[in-house]
Amino acid sequence: MRGFTIVLGLLLAAAGSHAAPRPAAPAQAAAPISDDANLMCARVPLRCPRFKHVVTFPAHALSWSTFGDFALHTRGVNWTGSDGAMSLTMRRPKDFDGDSLRLMFFYQVLDDSAGDIQLVVTPVSLKHESSFETYGSVGTDPIAAPETLTILQERSVIVTGGNDWNPKGGEWWYFEIGRQGSFEGGLRLMSVAVEY
Repeated sequence: MRGFTIVLGLLLAAAGSHAAPRPAAPAQAAAPISDDANLMCARVPLRCPRFKHVVTFPAHALSWSTFGDFALHTRGVNWTGSDGAMSLTMRRPKDFDGDSLRLMFFYQVLDDSAGDIQLVVTPVSLKHESSFETYGSVGTDPIAAPETLTILQERSVIVTGGNDWNPKGGEWWYFEIGRQGSFEGGLRLMSVAVEY
């Protein structure tokens, strides 16, 4: 019986050594970011380009203009109408090595009126002793207001280099956020996330 066990062990070891190696899982290439990426994100969020890191800012950490209708709330910042702008300034992450990033907005709709909602971002790259100049902006895909109070929505926009903005051109990033579209009702901006 002992001899049979040894022979069986040798046969199993030999069979294992001749077995075909398992193929390695194919590498997942990063999804290319095209001009239609923002529309794709709006319509099919699961097919959005993947970013490795995320930094989240509660709306209370943002600044807002002296004109426009803004009010602090426990859950965020209430913003009625399309006047005014909010802004976010952050240090460029040291591990940023891409040429694009995504801003995500999480907000609550406070009005049951109809219209389109669009958020627009003007990015600026800043460094010590640079001048402050704004150029082009990019907007989320317009979306119809839900016409129901309290609905939460998430919108995103991909910001790429161009329009005189170079994400690697300075140590600081500034994002000015505006509202466009025909919806003039209240939004409560709760948080902004930067994915890179």
